[in-house]
Amino acid sequence: MNFVTHSHAGGLEAVPPSHQQEIATAISAMTHPIQARAARNLRSQFLHSLVQSGWSGEVAVQASLSDISITSVKQNTGLCLQTGNMSRFYADLLKLQAMYLDNTISCGAFVLPSRDVAVVLGDNVAQADRLIRELSLFRKVITLPLVVYTLISIA
Repeated sequence: MNFVTHSHAGGLEAVPPSHQQEIATAISAMTHPIQARAARNLRSQFLHSLVQSGWSGEVAVQASLSDISITSVKQNTGLCLQTGNMSRFYADLLKLQAMYLDNTISCGAFVLPSRDVAVVLGDNVAQADRLIRELSLFRKVITLPLVVYTLISIA
């Protein structure tokens, strides 16, 4: 899979280069064809590669209060992969921001399909284009240093 990145609040400087490379490698491992209902297979390929690089499985935002979780964490970098419903990316963004404010993580990464890829994957699938647009709108609310990875195509 090919991708482009967007830096929010100094994300490219805050996310360790080794973590950025591991995320890039996991994205490149996503070779399942972009087609309707392929999100589960793409997610599985991505997560398998991340775990091979030492990333965790799902991590609770605050285990003592809830079982709400994000996709993965490595050291102090939180990561969300969202290939589901558009409304879910807001929840993921809030989870990352809450973990940042609680000093559980110091930076984050968010992986989502582009608008064009999302349309092929299904109806109302989360898309990076919208997230990036809205991050600038909520720049005073979402202060977490964040790198957004936009999935654009299969290589």
